[in-house]
Amino acid sequence: MGKRNEVEQLVSSERRGMLQYASYRLGSRDDAEDAVQDVFLHLQQRLADGMEIKNLRAYLYRSLLNLCTSRERQENTLVMFPPECLPDSAETATGALEREDFEYESRRVHLLLASIPDEQAEVIRLRFYGDRSFQEIADILGVPLTTAKSRFIYGLEKIRRGMHVTSHV
Repeated sequence: MGKRNEVEQLVSSERRGMLQYASYRLGSRDDAEDAVQDVFLHLQQRLADGMEIKNLRAYLYRSLLNLCTSRERQENTLVMFPPECLPDSAETATGALEREDFEYESRRVHLLLASIPDEQAEVIRLRFYGDRSFQEIADILGVPLTTAKSRFIYGLEKIRRGMHVTSHV
């Protein structure tokens, strides 16, 4: 019963962050809900089968990361950030302009992330969209802490160069 309580507490505490991450990756709150639910069901099945998982949080995020990547490849479409990720002020009179600016910037960020190696982009996504610490990212990806940090730095450097190039075109 102890493991079940631990899983239920973890699911409750991580649900919001996982939904935010999946929303940014998949571009839809509904798709994110489905993905997070699928990950939770998969975890329950694995535990019911007797699988021992050392780090449940890392397992959840790694599963979600893999699921989002798989679904993105299946769709092979440009992801748009969902409207519910916009600030509340987007509903004001100037909201249309704010929404357009946000959507433009979100497309640009998505394209820039797509232009760098996946392992670097994933660290950046987990850090910004998933609000994960570098240690958590290292655990999720199964890499040393220094590797997670260096992928983040190198990825940001490539994005900065990409922004510099695209802003002068």
